[in-house]
Amino acid sequence: MAFLKQIVKFLTTTYNLIFTSVLITTYFIMIYVVKIDMTESNSTWVYSSSMQTLAALIALLPISYGYYINNVEEVKSEDYDSYIIDRLKKDVYYEMLTVSTYSLIVIVINLVSFFLKYNIVSSFIIGLLTVEGIGLIALYIYRLYDPDKAKEILKEFDKEGEKVEGAMQISLDTFITTYLELETSVKDYLSNENDSELFDDMPLYDIVDNVSKDVQLLKEHYTTFKEIIFHRNNLVHNYTETSVDYRKYQKMVELKKLFDKYNDDFVKQKIFHNTYDVRKIIEVSLLEYLSDRQNVQSESGVILEDYKEEVASLLHSYFVSQYYETRSLEEAVECDFEIVQNNYSKRPIVGIDIKSLEEKNLRKISSGFFDRLREHFMYLFLINFDPQKGQFMIMYQTKRHELKTIIVS
Repeated sequence: MAFLKQIVKFLTTTYNLIFTSVLITTYFIMIYVVKIDMTESNSTWVYSSSMQTLAALIALLPISYGYYINNVEEVKSEDYDSYIIDRLKKDVYYEMLTVSTYSLIVIVINLVSFFLKYNIVSSFIIGLLTVEGIGLIALYIYRLYDPDKAKEILKEFDKEGEKVEGAMQISLDTFITTYLELETSVKDYLSNENDSELFDDMPLYDIVDNVSKDVQLLKEHYTTFKEIIFHRNNLVHNYTETSVDYRKYQKMVELKKLFDKYNDDFVKQKIFHNTYDVRKIIEVSLLEYLSDRQNVQSESGVILEDYKEEVASLLHSYFVSQYYETRSLEEAVECDFEIVQNNYSKRPIVGIDIKSLEEKNLRKISSGFFDRLREHFMYLFLINFDPQKGQFMIMYQTKRHELKTIIVS
């Protein structure tokens, strides 16, 4: 069906319709108005020349097709997703078959004409059919390098949906940003328990197309994913002619929320169920630090000054899992100690800052600390060490952003 559709599309291009109309008009003018005269030797020359010309041009078609495929492969990863590349290859292949088949038919007609009685009308028709074949070959070669060919395919895949009355205007930047966030969420979902390197370099379309048969959640939303991806590609390559479809943008936002929820659920099921789980591990590590500190003081009378390094080291020893990795001090980015998930985006899960301030000063900085990093980490803690009292204060926020404080001594 796709083959027939592409043949009809190729033969009914504006160029070909005009060219064929001109040839038909020329035929009637030459036969019935000008009334040209042609000898039998001229007629024979028309037949033989037609076959030679078309045969020579047919030989060029596979060469031009091979050159075209090489060029397409070079831009495959840079400009277009694989489905566009496949469609470009198929369309050109179908067009090459159409031109080749037409030319071969004309050659066969020429061969049969050698055994028929000489007729000026048939000779002229053969000439016009040959010119038509040359025109089709020229059209085929032109379409090989038509810069708008891919854009037309993008528009064809991106079906225009119903307009939403009163919908807010979404900018291209907003759409692309959300699209990239969705891609990250999907890759995180797939790499939660798998090697992320399998998907690092795969575009979202290839992930959906190749992995959905094995992943139920992708399979359920396969059609929606493709609709969003087609629209994204059309926007990027036809941005002067296409505006963001609000309905498709909303579908993308909903998909992102869905995958974010599954990613959060994975952390809560396999890593930390809640804030209390993280807090208990922190308490145990701090109690060990205080115990070690007390032993050192009783033996040598020396107060440990490098408390931050010691606390971070203990946190490393207590926070151990196949699902995350720990970073501290110079390696950390936002806090003194961080736990990041072993997935595609290295998602930050726990952030812990270690201080040694007076309580009044601690209260001043705590609000800004939690406000600044609340959205960055799932679980956020502020630890303050009081060497005089030999105790730690742990500050953290609940789901309702209520500030909680406990003392470890």
